[in-house]
Amino acid sequence: MKPQGSNLSYIQPQGASQINTGYGILLLLAILGAAFLLIKILGLAGGMILLALPVGLLVISILWNQPKYGVWATLLMGFLSSGLTRYVPGPWGLSIDILLALCWLVVLMNKQIRVNWKNAKNDLVWISCIWMLYLCLEMVNPSGNGPIAWFYAMRGIGFYQFLTIPLVFLLFREDRDVQKFLNIIIGLSLLGTIWGFKQQIFGVDAAEYYWLYDLDHHEEHVLHGVLRVFSFYSDAGAFGASQAMMALLCGILFMGPSPMMKRIKYLILGLIFFLGFAISGTRGALMVPLAGGIAYLILMKNFKVLASGFAGIVIVFCILKYTFLFQGVEQVRRMRTALDPNNKSMSVRLDNQKIFGQYLANKPFGGGIGTAGFWGARFNPDSLMANTATDSWYVKIWAETGFVGLLLHLMIIGYILGKSGHAIMVMPSSQRKSIAMGFYASFVGIVFASYGNQVLGQMPTGPIMNMMIPFLFILTRKTQS
Repeated sequence: MKPQGSNLSYIQPQGASQINTGYGILLLLAILGAAFLLIKILGLAGGMILLALPVGLLVISILWNQPKYGVWATLLMGFLSSGLTRYVPGPWGLSIDILLALCWLVVLMNKQIRVNWKNAKNDLVWISCIWMLYLCLEMVNPSGNGPIAWFYAMRGIGFYQFLTIPLVFLLFREDRDVQKFLNIIIGLSLLGTIWGFKQQIFGVDAAEYYWLYDLDHHEEHVLHGVLRVFSFYSDAGAFGASQAMMALLCGILFMGPSPMMKRIKYLILGLIFFLGFAISGTRGALMVPLAGGIAYLILMKNFKVLASGFAGIVIVFCILKYTFLFQGVEQVRRMRTALDPNNKSMSVRLDNQKIFGQYLANKPFGGGIGTAGFWGARFNPDSLMANTATDSWYVKIWAETGFVGLLLHLMIIGYILGKSGHAIMVMPSSQRKSIAMGFYASFVGIVFASYGNQVLGQMPTGPIMNMMIPFLFILTRKTQS
């Protein structure tokens, strides 16, 4: 019998007091020993891994309850990954792969995240699966550089869209999700414009200077002593195309049925993004507002506005082509060279296409994914594919996947444009229709601009399109799910 007034019951140690127990001390010693071995074996990389572990655990805990945040984070990294490599070298692009993989693991494993799988059963998901299947078959292309090169190169071509498109249909079904997407890309693009003007006015910082001159990017970014602004994007071409797309999108939203103050906001943003496009000195991005603007006018089905729009486009074309107006402005001079039939850059591109044509004459499935461009130079630097510039997105697809792959790719793009365009035309006039027309025109502009540059697969335009296209289909659906 326990004496009165005594307390002989055992109290389980809680919180930090558990470290003072035998098991706590052993666990702490084991962790310290593992950390020491990791740093001993991997050096600085091991220390970085240890520092990243708490952040990784925090990210996993957040995504476990809110996988939507993982998709938003891929959009954020699409904007920032290229710029981060200039300050902290590392495979920042793989963060998109990791985030998308974690999102899928949460959707599949966390029973608390309830999704309606029927939402993913649609033609856009199916055609992304078909394209990914074709890319997987390219792994056995005898002309390829092997599975490692294939893995790195196929991510931007189809893997990201294969993972992202179904996630958008599963996790984002409300109009507020579309508005949040719109706000995020506008906010991040505006940050890119501000950073671009910082470069234009104050010059580049030490990390950007090293990237320009020590890593030999100055030849395409410093022309006649004038900087082609690249902001924190991969290059000036990616910056210019993205800014032109955002200028077009905001311009269309300005024309929509929004409250006056909101329309004024979109007008100001559109002008700011247009200036961002101008300081990039990117000629190929001219096709974004031109082609996208024409697509918007066609969707409007207002022939008076369409005629006025064509007249405006013709006037701008004639000013650039047949006059020397505004020739004192470097950005206008740069754009004017895009319409010069004797332009050396265009001649070189056409010559490169002839080289590819001869090489691919007996290769209907192409030279293999990862054989051209950056990845070709990394894994097989002495090959013809690696030493012949692709320039165009479509030339890249043709070179790596052949005529069969290019035809399939163009059919997919044509299907998306045809189906979504028809759906927009039958929509009643509303804010949703205005956003849908902005998304559609942006996609059309990027599709045409990709003939001159690899815009469709670049950061951040690629991740933006991987979300914008399914959002376009969600906006044009007949009934809310």
